[in-house]
Amino acid sequence: MRGGVLFTALLAIAASFGLSLLTEGAIAAEGREQATALLRSLCNNPKLHRPDIVLEGFEKGDDAVHVIVTLKALEWTPRPAKFRNASGKREVREVARTIQQAVIDRLPARETTVNNRFSYIPSFAATVTEKGLQQLLEDSDVERVDVDHVLEAHLAQGIPLINAITVRSVYSGAGVAIAVCDTGIDYTHAQLGGGGFPNNKVIGGYDFGGESNDPADEDDDPMDEYGHGTACAGIAAGSSATYGDYIGGVAHDAKLYALKIAYGSSGSAYESDMIAAWEWSITHQDDDPDNPIMVISTSFGGGGYDEECDDASSAMTEAAANAVAAGITIFASAGNNGYCDKLAWPACISYVVSVGGVFDANIGGVGFCVNAASCAENMQDYSSCSTGKIAWSYSTTADQVAPYSNTASFLDIFAPSNNTYTTRLGGGCSSAFGGTSAACPYAAGAAAIMQSAVKAATGAFASPEEVRAELKNYGDLITYASAGITKPRINVGAMDMDGDGMPAEWEIEMFGDMSRDGSGDIDLDGLIDLEEYQYGTDPNAADTDGDGFADGVEVQAETSPLDNASYPTDVPAATGWELGFLFLALLTMGIIGGKQAKGVS
Repeated sequence: MRGGVLFTALLAIAASFGLSLLTEGAIAAEGREQATALLRSLCNNPKLHRPDIVLEGFEKGDDAVHVIVTLKALEWTPRPAKFRNASGKREVREVARTIQQAVIDRLPARETTVNNRFSYIPSFAATVTEKGLQQLLEDSDVERVDVDHVLEAHLAQGIPLINAITVRSVYSGAGVAIAVCDTGIDYTHAQLGGGGFPNNKVIGGYDFGGESNDPADEDDDPMDEYGHGTACAGIAAGSSATYGDYIGGVAHDAKLYALKIAYGSSGSAYESDMIAAWEWSITHQDDDPDNPIMVISTSFGGGGYDEECDDASSAMTEAAANAVAAGITIFASAGNNGYCDKLAWPACISYVVSVGGVFDANIGGVGFCVNAASCAENMQDYSSCSTGKIAWSYSTTADQVAPYSNTASFLDIFAPSNNTYTTRLGGGCSSAFGGTSAACPYAAGAAAIMQSAVKAATGAFASPEEVRAELKNYGDLITYASAGITKPRINVGAMDMDGDGMPAEWEIEMFGDMSRDGSGDIDLDGLIDLEEYQYGTDPNAADTDGDGFADGVEVQAETSPLDNASYPTDVPAATGWELGFLFLALLTMGIIGGKQAKGVS
């Protein structure tokens, strides 16, 4: 079994979730006195990042600690173009393996156990004794040694809130796969395949954590034993069905990959296993070419960072960058400490889309355990919270920021997060799931819908940068006064997924899908589809207000095509099919041809 490297303390999240988060508290001074001379010397080495946590691990009596080793590699340069095809990915893997092997071959076997050899970065994860750590730090090819952090799971129906009902009825995530990096997925659940593994919903995956977090326990069976991953999978892409308040996942036709990073039946995972899962997604992105992995959902994390934290773990940051280069959008939950100026890691990494939580309905007065540093309103001392503090929401409304949600100026988006009705371990559904862990798969499902729609409309997927921009630019703005921030809550229907200037929901309601590009004029009224949207007119009716004048004629005459009491007085009225021909005749005669439609650029 791997040794227990932990942060100084594990802070309990809201008692209703029964979860924990990590903190970077100070190490007691008296503990440091017990350190060996060798260990003290090692902790002064500038290559060792966060030596206080390493010191704590050994002082607790652990024989070894978990670390991530970053290697010097002069021949290693950023190569995003390599991740666009299989041969490029293979080339990067070969270079990374060569760099890793040179150092691994020099490590003493009794003092070092290699746990993960990363595929696309010059790094590896290992369990090391004091002597093993010494050898690593003395190796000239080792650039940095980080703690392999322990991460914890971040724990109604929000589909109507994010305005996804109309869009998901046409673009339901078909042709897209979501990799759920979590506690696994109960693939026997009726809404998650309902059979063995793999099945028609959970089409692949891997267990990186194993039963005891020993690399020897890793296998191809990512069955959930905890329930967290099953709940997240149900939100993101559970099959369409009516089960109480459950109506299927956001992207109910998307496929799923179950990447179990937690060990055994716990809700804990090592950072290195999360990195390995992200890299697995890159390698296996096109295992099913009809359903490539385009989205990663990660509702795990720890700590709190008050700015983007790309330097917190060079290995994970590079892994995230590589996934983005491969076209995969990564979502991570913001965390449930209630911080108003910090995000959990890895949500704070710049390549990752961070997701905070809002209520999706009025659930009455509730209280949540939060960190004492939270700015949440109505905070009180509360002995039942391991944090000692509880934040009361005496009333709740849709789009009210949940007091447990971490927020910060660099948070990307909000999504529904409380009392979510979703799939549960062993079958059936429950409304007991919540926290930013729920918000993250909502966002992942929305991204899968977008990718499904964009591919159908344009023949190609959107880039991760485009996905992030759409979610942010077209969301409904939510102000959290306590934290002094305003951030968008996802609004799927408002998104202009294919970039034609027309919102997705409007296109589907008017045309049945998003196949039109805005330049057509179905009703021959002189307004193209894009102008019909801009003016609020009906693209399927030449005379929206029924006053006898074509919409295009009214726009040119600067009267309202939406008010039958406003109409041109110098243009003869027409009815029915005559409207379109009237406009064309006027255009031919040059009566209206020299004007540009008012307000249209």
